[in-house]
This record gives sequence, structure tokens and C-alpha cells, in this order.
Amino acid sequence: MTLFTPIGYLKCERCYHEEQPRQGNLSDSKGYIELLKGHNYEQGLKDLEGFSRIWVIYEFHQNKTWRPLANPPRTDGKGRKGVFATRSPYRPNQIGISCVKLVSIKKNRVYIADSDLLNNTPVFDIKPYIPEYDSFPDAETGWMKNIIEDTYEIEYSEIAREKKDFINSHNIEIEAVIDAQLGHDVFDKTRNKFIKDEKGYVLRFKSWRILFEVKEKRVFIKDILSGYSDFSDKLGNDTQEDLAIHRCFCDMFS
Repeated sequence: MTLFTPIGYLKCERCYHEEQPRQGNLSDSKGYIELLKGHNYEQGLKDLEGFSRIWVIYEFHQNKTWRPLANPPRTDGKGRKGVFATRSPYRPNQIGISCVKLVSIKKNRVYIADSDLLNNTPVFDIKPYIPEYDSFPDAETGWMKNIIEDTYEIEYSEIAREKKDFINSHNIEIEAVIDAQLGHDVFDKTRNKFIKDEKGYVLRFKSWRILFEVKEKRVFIKDILSGYSDFSDKLGNDTQEDLAIHRCFCDMFS
């Protein structure tokens, strides 16, 4: 059996799948693939810079199990699909492929954009995207021909926008989470995107609480709250750095 080893790792600011949209061409995420030194991989990048897009083959490193049936983010309303008929990351072999924008190459770093990869993703290979060979605009798309597209416009209250900007300035992609989770199919009954309590609809991301309401095709973000009432213990997988950001947030918006 052939064993695959990474040629490098993707570095970006997004570490959680909730921060990324369903496909890379819907993402504004940027980052770079840092190739491992000592293997002459830099020489393999010769002549790649003339391409505007590349294929990146990688590992879904946060997934350790697979599911024969998948619940894709876009649906035709007819239930789960076979994993091989979807792009679900929960696959028998955790191998992914994404077509991303090539921004630049500097030494052993390949800078990319329009990426749906997460931070520290192991990369196995890079190939150029060639429209003549890789694009088939007339190809049949199976069940996806009957997708029910349910998109929502997202608006913020003044205080929610201030808080969102503060959180984003601390390298927490809260706006990306909101866009990815509430920008489409808000009331998809097959997913537990949010809860409803005495405050109304609440989307949770790590220790942040996003309060919102829905009117027709508009999601209105009313407020963003910290999940901390005191700071005696960290919540969930928060780090000391997360805790410090929450303290600063609570001091600023108390």
C-alpha cells in the first residue's frame, strides 16, 4: 500500500468549518501553502506562476470518520445523498480537492485565495487548472439540477456591527461564520444551525452568541454576546488567548 506524505501545509486565519462557505469560489479566505523544505519542492513550482488557478489535493485533517450518506448544504428536498454523489468531507479516505486562485509564489510559499481549506490542512499535491481540459460547462449535474436555492440578505444593527468588527480585528472570523451559516437555508430542518430561547434565535460559535431575527429573506443580526458570565473557567476549547479577547470584549461593551 502506498503511503502519502504531505508536501506542505496550508496557513490561513480560519480554523473551523463553520467559518467557511460550502465551496471555495464563495469564500474570501486567503492564505498560503508552505512547502516543506529539504525536498526540492520549490523547484517543482517553476512555471506555475503563469496560471491563474490551481488544483490543491489535501487531507480533511479534522475528520477521522466517514458516512455513507451525506447531508449536503444545498438540497433538492429529497433527503440525504450517497457520499460519492456529494462533496462531503466525511469520506472513506479523507482526501479533498479544491480549485483555488493562485495569487503569487514566493520561495516555498504558494499564496492562494478563494479557498475553503482550513488552517494547518496537509497538502499532498498541486496541479495547474487548465480550462481546456478541466471545464465541462455542459456536463450533467444529477440531483443538483433540482436544488432549492434559499438565500438570505444579512444586515446588522449598529451595536452588532461594532462588536463584529471588534471580534474580526482579533483574527476571529465571526463575519464569515455568520455569512456561511445564515446566508442560505436558514431554516433547513436537517441541520441544527441555531437554537431558540428567551432571547430569540441564537447562533453559537465557540463561546460567542449571535442574536438574530428573520424577516422574509433578510437576517437581521441584533447583537453579539460573549458566553462568559465570569472568567473563572474557560469554556469549551477556548484558549487563554480566547479568554483574554472575551475579557477585553466585555470591558469594552459592558
